[in-house]
Amino acid sequence: MVADAATANAIVISLLVSLAVAGGFLALFFLSLTAVYIGVLSVAAFVISTVTVSALVTVLIASGWIGFFYAVWLGARGSMCLMGLAISGNSFSHHQHKERNVNMYCH
Repeated sequence: MVADAATANAIVISLLVSLAVAGGFLALFFLSLTAVYIGVLSVAAFVISTVTVSALVTVLIASGWIGFFYAVWLGARGSMCLMGLAISGNSFSHHQHKERNVNMYCH
């Protein structure tokens, strides 16, 4: 009977030890899996923030160029209108002399 009890104790103890070792391996596995997951999330956050910042800079640069070309267009159109008024001889004093309202801006 003593031998049977010792054998049963050895079996139970070896089962518990193997479960502890398997638990340790599982703990190491999930630890490394968590580290990989955190690393992937860090890379994704970096990529998303880089793309967002570069998109904002691109939009700012593009809107600046659009505003610049629009200002050049308005200036060119205004100078063409003034040149047309000067060439046609329609001066402000001439229209004022005839007591008419003068629109000095070309639309």
